[in-house]
Amino acid sequence: MRFDLQLLDFVECEKDSEKLAISASDKDLTWSEFKSEVEKLKIELSQYNLPKGHPVIIYGHKEANFIVSMTACMSLGLPYIPVDTIYPIERLHKIAAIVNSAIVINTIENKIDFEAKNSSTTYHLDDPIIYIIFTSGSTGEPKGVQITRDSILDFRKWLETDFNFSHKNIFMNQAPFSFDLSVYELVGFLLFGGTIVLNSRELLENHLEYFERLKKYACNTWVSTPSFISKYLLSSEFISENIKNLETFLFCGEVLPSTTAKRILNNFSNSKVLNTYGPTEATVATTLVNITQEIIAKYPKNLPVGFVKENTVINLLDIDSENIGEMEIVGDNVSIGYFKNEELNKQKFESKYEKRSFRTGDFGYFEDNMLFFANRKDELIKLHGFRIELGEIDKEFTNNKNVNEAITIPLKRGTEVMKLITFLIVNNEININDLKEEISKILPYYMIPSDIIVLDKFPYNTNHKIDKNELINIYRGL
Repeated sequence: MRFDLQLLDFVECEKDSEKLAISASDKDLTWSEFKSEVEKLKIELSQYNLPKGHPVIIYGHKEANFIVSMTACMSLGLPYIPVDTIYPIERLHKIAAIVNSAIVINTIENKIDFEAKNSSTTYHLDDPIIYIIFTSGSTGEPKGVQITRDSILDFRKWLETDFNFSHKNIFMNQAPFSFDLSVYELVGFLLFGGTIVLNSRELLENHLEYFERLKKYACNTWVSTPSFISKYLLSSEFISENIKNLETFLFCGEVLPSTTAKRILNNFSNSKVLNTYGPTEATVATTLVNITQEIIAKYPKNLPVGFVKENTVINLLDIDSENIGEMEIVGDNVSIGYFKNEELNKQKFESKYEKRSFRTGDFGYFEDNMLFFANRKDELIKLHGFRIELGEIDKEFTNNKNVNEAITIPLKRGTEVMKLITFLIVNNEININDLKEEISKILPYYMIPSDIIVLDKFPYNTNHKIDKNELINIYRGL
């Protein structure tokens, strides 16, 4: 059994109906149970007589009913808006005020809140909106990225042809549903009839319990940010001899350090390490490459983010002397724009081509027909007139056998970069002065950080990316 987004319904109901569909924080559901739950919720939602295209907010955290709710909304032609409890309640209220929804499904308390005065709200299009994911904006106001059915179907085709996803995939979910990285697992399990294993915030902090779930459900597909897996790689338990089924590691959302890729391939020698790149505005990702030992050896300083997917183009705008330019994505996977934000839409989305385009604010370059990530437009660092790639500094630190992880942060006064600070996680005691001297033999003087701070662990934000603001706070508190 699977869920077909063209038909917006379950198909092949007679096949594998007792196969596990969802393992959540509260319960497990087979495909037949999953379908039954969706049908019950559809009946309940239909009683509110919502028009097609009415947005529905789903509030919760890794409950089975979260996926049930998303699927029911898709089936009814109602765009769903996932809001995870890891975010403050004020964010829920802010999003509710923006979208003017009559419905909030609370999957923790298993209830529906209804506001009748908003029930006529609709955003119905010929190409219906499947979901709206709100991301953080530079102004501090959340931006609602609208993804349509055609974009999801384009994404599905890519997963089938280039990723070889099928009903055999058992996904180990890490990201909250309000972070579009989770769409890999959601679409992968729904549209192919696979299995998804959800993991709560509390469980993610318990490495041994996490490993047990990997083994219990025979998970074969790991999806996360690179920084999320790095802390698990420090465990001696995280090897193929203990966790036998893992065969695919899929990354997006951050730069994948070569040290992380090496450790994965050393621990799981028969696995695939898939590196991808793409903003939320381009339906999760746009590029793909299988990182092999050969690729690591050929591109030790900066791993590629991959080949551009079929029917999509990435243009480089305002190319500099090093052939680095701002990435512009053109294709069916590009969002129809931010929800109720025409001013920003004019800046970021264009219709100068036959297909929609989006200016990412990310910089990159091409080599051997593959895309390489350079830096974010708003994170380009200049110190004393020198352009600095912070990733290059991190790379040299992690080349030291005693350093597990490194991240370099610019300390600013207003817009001016005053100095660089490098934070490290080490596996042995280390002499900072000796380390700085070693690095100074490799990097030019202007790239040497003013301060090097050793931490037990890095702070992470709600999307399980390293929290750079918190690192600055830690530094200022020293």
